[in-house]
Amino acid sequence: MRFRHAVGALGLAIATALPAAGTAVADEAVTAGRFTATDYSSGSPALVTLDPANGTVTATYARDAEDGVLTPGGSQVAYIDRRDTCIPQPEGGCAHARDLVVADADGGTPRVLVPGVQPEANEAPYVGHPDWSPDGQRIVYDSPRGLEWVRADGTGRELLSPGSRGTFSPDGRTIAFVRTTAYPTEDSYEYGTDIHLLDTITREERRLTTGRDISSTPVDWSPDGSALVYVTRYGLHSVDAATGATTDLHRDWQVPLSGFRNPVYSPDGRRIAFQAYDYTTGSASVYAIDAGGGGNPELLTDHPVNLTDWLAG
Repeated sequence: MRFRHAVGALGLAIATALPAAGTAVADEAVTAGRFTATDYSSGSPALVTLDPANGTVTATYARDAEDGVLTPGGSQVAYIDRRDTCIPQPEGGCAHARDLVVADADGGTPRVLVPGVQPEANEAPYVGHPDWSPDGQRIVYDSPRGLEWVRADGTGRELLSPGSRGTFSPDGRTIAFVRTTAYPTEDSYEYGTDIHLLDTITREERRLTTGRDISSTPVDWSPDGSALVYVTRYGLHSVDAATGATTDLHRDWQVPLSGFRNPVYSPDGRRIAFQAYDYTTGSASVYAIDAGGGGNPELLTDHPVNLTDWLAG
């Protein structure tokens, strides 16, 4: 679960109607809380919080930081830091190791929790997409080996499963992640990606979706743990965590959006924010829809960010 409890009192923000051709924006829509996101507006990534109403940066927690998330209670942040050292690649150019770093919320006392690992194939070293457990004791993250977790003090590093983009459920009992596997076709094999659920106590796994069309962007749990929102090549969907029943959230949209990624539930579970590309404006922006039935997207901000969470205010 991307952590949603209040870290500061920002109250309610009134969503302003930002201009976008073909976008239906509710004039009196109320947008509560704040986003955590990787902000690219300065040319280098930074972990920030944003006002959902207008995209204003309300706090900066770490610079040169990607995929950042706040710990429960808001005292620390976890993020990915790209090393400056060039690792020459066979085809030319550089790869840069990515380290999992934990720091105080004010940016102080950063420490490398998991160093980026260079694979034997000399491909780009990679550690990414951290998520805190609700009790703040562990962080799940991507590694070259697959889905791993580690204790907040740096001990207990363990490979959990082949897969990536792990996200804790609100009760911490389950981790949702995506896995790409090969499946037979009439001629040979093809590859497809589905959402899997891992029980953190029994280590039992269950495949939740069967469409083999999940995008690699992280999924997100509803605050009550009953559903997850995810992206496919076709658009935005939700899935019942118990039954696997899916709902298309992009039906009858009048806005020509594509390139969906990073959906997150609002703190009350009533809305879903996500990023997408608008053909009419030629830009990527953040939109919100009703979590129950979708509905035409409302433009929240055109700030150049990658969402990681929607926190209570």
